[in-house]
Amino acid sequence: MQKTMAFNCLSNTEWTAEVRGKLLSVAKHMEEFGSVSELELCKIFGETIWNDGVDYHSHAFSFRINAQTGDCSISHFKYH
Repeated sequence: MQKTMAFNCLSNTEWTAEVRGKLLSVAKHMEEFGSVSELELCKIFGETIWNDGVDYHSHAFSFRINAQTGDCSISHFKYH
């Protein structure tokens, strides 16, 4: 059920298919294992991901993971 909720949320955005796919992978991982580590996020995104205590950050955007639902949301896009 969490995968469906996360997918519905992600499909209603204008994010690229690549970003949606990666965030959906995070939601699936959360559903399967109950949490996701920074190392696992790095593997999913194929780049360094770090956490400042509130958001996770990649080179292109920042995102939040709701630990109760497994949903992911973009909190900030970084424009280069």
